[in-house]
Amino acid sequence: MKKEALEASGAEKKIPLIIRNAFVAHTVSHIVDWRLGKGLSSEGHDRLRKVVFRALRGEKVSMTKDVSHVYEGANLSIEVGGQEHIPPSDPTIFIANHTRGGPIDSLGQYFEMVKTGHDARSGVKDDYVREPFVIAQRGLSKGKILEYFTGMFYEFVGESFNCEIVEIPRHDKNGEIVNKQNLRPNAIHRVINGGATLWIPQGAHRDPDDLRFPEKATGFLKKVSDEDKDIQLVPVRSIPDSRGNIKIVFGPPVEISHVIERGGINYFAEKHISPLG
Repeated sequence: MKKEALEASGAEKKIPLIIRNAFVAHTVSHIVDWRLGKGLSSEGHDRLRKVVFRALRGEKVSMTKDVSHVYEGANLSIEVGGQEHIPPSDPTIFIANHTRGGPIDSLGQYFEMVKTGHDARSGVKDDYVREPFVIAQRGLSKGKILEYFTGMFYEFVGESFNCEIVEIPRHDKNGEIVNKQNLRPNAIHRVINGGATLWIPQGAHRDPDDLRFPEKATGFLKKVSDEDKDIQLVPVRSIPDSRGNIKIVFGPPVEISHVIERGGINYFAEKHISPLG
């Protein structure tokens, strides 16, 4: 799928005029800063408000060039290791655990993963393809009202950040996802055409040592493998300390076909993500 076709579905075509209104966008940006900006520097607060304002106005925002500067100087730090393992080009899926830690109410760690992936993928000339896109859920499952409004916000911001948005996961008592999440075929096309994605299959914050992944995720890997058996899977582990700082560790890549042959997502978590801790 060509880049032009991908970009045609951008945020500016989906955000209602009432949301793109400057006053509404300005108000929402201050609410988001109040909710997520604890511990940011004064410059960080200003940058966060500007990023949210731009997203709600329908502008394209780069996680690498724009969002990563928001948490500079924050009182919670992010340390990164293992960058040398990231392939400099070719289709890549970064698979990470989902835990709390780091600035912007834990979101900073995922922006930093994207930035690190972008910086390491130096063999990709097209910046749109070079920056890993995030597979993100549509809102927060904390009551119907919050789910509705965060759903709108995640949709708008996700489109602005070039994310692929899926339905909020519903879990059973064993942590398995039981609903369809409706990931668009476009996401797979973006990867197999030389792109990269950051995927966090657990779908909810877990204890940092809880590396059980929903078996449903193996189905996605099989679907991607049917299109390209040479895709590289890069394990990523987030490890918070007692103060809330976060360490992100990237591990050596492994071919997707190898993972499927040996059992799927939980084989990958046990043999490739867990050792990074």
